[in-house]
Amino acid sequence: MDLREKPGKVQKFLELMLRLRLIFVVLMVVFGVTLAACGWQAMNSLPLAASEGLGMWLVDLDGFGAFWSSAQYLSVVAVAFVVLMFVFGGLRGGLGTIASLALFVTALMLLGGAEGMQLKFYGVFAGVALVLLLFAKWSVACALFPFALSWALMTGFIACFPMVPGNAWLVWAVLSAVGFASVVSFALVAGKELSEGAPQAGALVKAGRKMFTPVLVSSLLAVAAITVDMGNASAREIVGAAVLWVAFVIWFFGFTLGTMAFCPWERLRAGSRRVQMKDKKKKSSKK
Repeated sequence: MDLREKPGKVQKFLELMLRLRLIFVVLMVVFGVTLAACGWQAMNSLPLAASEGLGMWLVDLDGFGAFWSSAQYLSVVAVAFVVLMFVFGGLRGGLGTIASLALFVTALMLLGGAEGMQLKFYGVFAGVALVLLLFAKWSVACALFPFALSWALMTGFIACFPMVPGNAWLVWAVLSAVGFASVVSFALVAGKELSEGAPQAGALVKAGRKMFTPVLVSSLLAVAAITVDMGNASAREIVGAAVLWVAFVIWFFGFTLGTMAFCPWERLRAGSRRVQMKDKKKKSSKK
């Protein structure tokens, strides 16, 4: 970060999250193990129910009218999410959002409601993410494995949360899609900042500032769409939706960002600098 730049409230918030990152990681492990011990069966059933619900919904579709009547609120949220990512995150953020949303929906379709397959899917995802973290010099590689760890925490929270507005599997699917797309876009934006010479903490804070508004607005719209779509906008449902939205924001900027901060982002910057130095040497030799 530029030391002459006057930090705003968002930057101060993000810097505070980075300073508390070790506390968030420890809490994530403690909470994740506790939630898994108390509600493992419920956690295990969320991806299965989401996959079955998606499959049944796709089978019942009969034209654009049926699609719009059954998913108009979530469709508007998805379009708004992508637009926000393009506006605030640039081309990388927007394309990363589209690709990650498509990958998440494809993964649910491949799951196909098969019992026991959700653990295998999660294991494969976490294993591939760990291998990429150790060997690949991509910015996305520094976000996938931390997301896998924090994703388990979010799944346990939704499974055990007594005030979920509507079906728990639908809430899990929508927030997981928003979280996955936000993490991928965040990593791409942070990688761009690193390639331009920003240090690790500065790149994460800059990416966090660009992603702050899209994540807040899109997650709020997603929770509101689920609450309205269920048709039970009672006082209890509204309070539960508000708590769920605040928990998602803390999960993303606290637990997920805190875990990503421990990844080797610096090697990406070092690699990009080597490429830039080689290009400069080639240009000077031609002259």
